[in-house]
Amino acid sequence: MSNKKFIKGAFILGIAGLTAKFLGVFFKIPLQRLIHDEGMGLFGLPYPIYTIMLSISIIGLPAAVSKMISEKIAVGDYGGVRRVFRISFFIIIGLGIFSSCFLFFGAKAIITLLDWPQETYYSIIGLSFAPFFVSIMSAFRGYFQGMQIMIPTALSQIMEQIGRVIIGVGLAYMYIERGIGYAAGAASFGATAGAFFGALLLLFYYLKRRKALVDYSLYTYKKDRDGTLIIVRRLIWLAIPITIGAILSSVMGLIDSIIVPGRLLQGGYTLEGATILYGRLTGKAVTLMNVPLTFSMAMAASLVPAISEANSRKNMRELIEKAQTGIKITMMIALPATIGLSLLASPIVHLLWGQTEAGGNILKILAFNVLFIALAQTLTSILQGMNKVFIPVRNLFIGVIVKVIISYFLLVTHFNIIGAVIGSICGYFSVAVLNYIEIRKSISLKIPIKEVIIKPVFATTIMAIIVVFIFNYSYLHLQREALATILSILCGMISYGGVILLTNMLHPHQKKMFFK
Repeated sequence: MSNKKFIKGAFILGIAGLTAKFLGVFFKIPLQRLIHDEGMGLFGLPYPIYTIMLSISIIGLPAAVSKMISEKIAVGDYGGVRRVFRISFFIIIGLGIFSSCFLFFGAKAIITLLDWPQETYYSIIGLSFAPFFVSIMSAFRGYFQGMQIMIPTALSQIMEQIGRVIIGVGLAYMYIERGIGYAAGAASFGATAGAFFGALLLLFYYLKRRKALVDYSLYTYKKDRDGTLIIVRRLIWLAIPITIGAILSSVMGLIDSIIVPGRLLQGGYTLEGATILYGRLTGKAVTLMNVPLTFSMAMAASLVPAISEANSRKNMRELIEKAQTGIKITMMIALPATIGLSLLASPIVHLLWGQTEAGGNILKILAFNVLFIALAQTLTSILQGMNKVFIPVRNLFIGVIVKVIISYFLLVTHFNIIGAVIGSICGYFSVAVLNYIEIRKSISLKIPIKEVIIKPVFATTIMAIIVVFIFNYSYLHLQREALATILSILCGMISYGGVILLTNMLHPHQKKMFFK
């Protein structure tokens, strides 16, 4: 797989992810205005449990499928591709059914165990059917991504979000008269509806195009083909560490849902006040932080099969080049996003949720996690592609410990909810540093300081100066914060793009990867 192909794949997934996040704005903003911070707290509390269930049953296997399929394609074993997909499909579906049953039948026990508000029950039930449909999507996405066919995954992401917005918001409006708990639960069902439509699209695409996806004449069927047991063992060996890593990532969010309310209560807040602060963190700050992370997640999804293919051919030069390119593009996207979100935190919150809404102070600090999460994701994908699948798990576990310690002690101080934010930043910073150290030890990866650090920092600095100037000047003369915010964002994007071109941050062959 050429550099061009894997970067174009990341670009396609990134654009689709950004589109999905943009559509998500039409979910979170009206929902926030409908059920307010308390309702967003009820809506957000079950999500860490939901994502952990997805991690346990679903997330690791599609990544393993993607890696195995790319390895089979690298040696021309398309028969192996079909066997891997067929076997993994039924395993993933079975685990999805298990996760749905766990959430549906265990909702009341979860609420009792974690001492959540009783109204959270409806949100858990609304989410409980989603894992089954997500499992179908995950199986197909692993198949297509392993073959470096990103269009189906991209389309399913958009379709999933459209279904979530229309069904989730629509049902929330229908049930608001019955109470905030019912409305939050109805909104949660949007995740199930979105997953259903996304799975339906992928199934339709596969059935219609499966004969045209691959030219069978280009592939050979190996006589010494892997049996079912060998494929299952390989899937499990790859999936377990990826799954554990995904669980630990979800634990980062679960820690907040467990620690934040209790520690804020000990710090003097009421239960309602603690729920409101948690709603501001998850409903506003985390939502906005996740927007630029769509590109890093896309890069990570594209890097695993790309690095795996180079590694399977023992082509260290190609592997290092792809790793360097992945890190460089991650820095180019994450650094300006970090600074831009931090500088315009409150104006962006006011633009999206209203002038009187709080949460900008949380986003101003949380924005710095964009850089460290993005780098941690990219470096994790490089290690996974190199078959070092357990190393990121160890490093993420260390990051979780760092997060727990810092959050626990800071939440009861004057930092309150910001203590959880600082804990998250320190946790992901630790993961990124440890991952990079391991890669350097394994392949002697050298980072071109000028290309990866100096140029992005210079371009981001110019962008930041222009953003601050345009915002202050526009607000002073127009007296309209929303317009000043939009103008400063547009000018910041244009100025950053201009500096990229002037400094040749993207080499000619890299530009062709995106735009040819």
